[in-house]
Amino acid sequence: MDAQISSSYWLDRPLEVLSRVSSRDRGWAGFQASLIRVAGGSSQPAVLARHNVTMLVGPPLSTVAKCDGVIEARLQSAGVFDVLPASSTVAWIDRGSSLFLAVGLEQELLRRTAREMSIDPDRVGFAPRLTCRDPQIEHLLWALKAELEAEDPHGRLYADSLGVALASQLLRRWSHVVPERRSGCLTGGQLKRVLSYIRDRIDDDLTLMKVAGVAGVSPSHFNLLFKQSVGVPVHQYVMRKRIEHAVQLLTGTQMPVCEIALMAGFANQSHLALRMRCSLGVTPKELRKTR
Repeated sequence: MDAQISSSYWLDRPLEVLSRVSSRDRGWAGFQASLIRVAGGSSQPAVLARHNVTMLVGPPLSTVAKCDGVIEARLQSAGVFDVLPASSTVAWIDRGSSLFLAVGLEQELLRRTAREMSIDPDRVGFAPRLTCRDPQIEHLLWALKAELEAEDPHGRLYADSLGVALASQLLRRWSHVVPERRSGCLTGGQLKRVLSYIRDRIDDDLTLMKVAGVAGVSPSHFNLLFKQSVGVPVHQYVMRKRIEHAVQLLTGTQMPVCEIALMAGFANQSHLALRMRCSLGVTPKELRKTR
């Protein structure tokens, strides 16, 4: 039905936001994400405060995207995204209702990530890029969408890791400068400090910036170094240690499961049960019955 309506109808109809799920209150470091459902129509031009990546996550949609002097009419499919620089003026005409994921990255996150990729941050620039495909960026954006929608989200450490990875790939693939590859591992001293920090604060809401700070490296560089040193990403390592700590308390004490969940760093008893079932195939109550 939407395809049968004239283009002038959508041009004259204001774009209306029907719902929005935002990360604004989740404390994500250096970026925000919003899942936005809109009714078809034409948006007013807006100047972006951050570098934005906007991806369609709903059914295919006929759109016209505008960013500064770049204009593109297209049939957009799920997974196709636009790279929209900070301070650019953007507007859309959507011929039908749609669902988008919009991620805004702070300049400081990109500058910090650029320095760790051996890029001069003062030389990094972005041009408007419309109708883009990039499997790595698409994977990260779908993961952010899932995190926004999850009843039991993985938490700030996981989200921060996705944000840093997104900034790295934007710089690597979509900026004006080509970075040098960097590799290596954490030193023995760095790794010891980081693992001790995680062990001593397993019940805290850990963030990537704090954990990376213990090693004395930036979050973007830390992610790679930690995985090369330990074999798994830092958020997976922390989840594994939280589950191990919960198992020790479940099998060695009579503490209530709800208290154990909090002491192991889980949001609540249901969160603990979900992660244990996914990792070990049993719930806390089932584990206690086997003692």
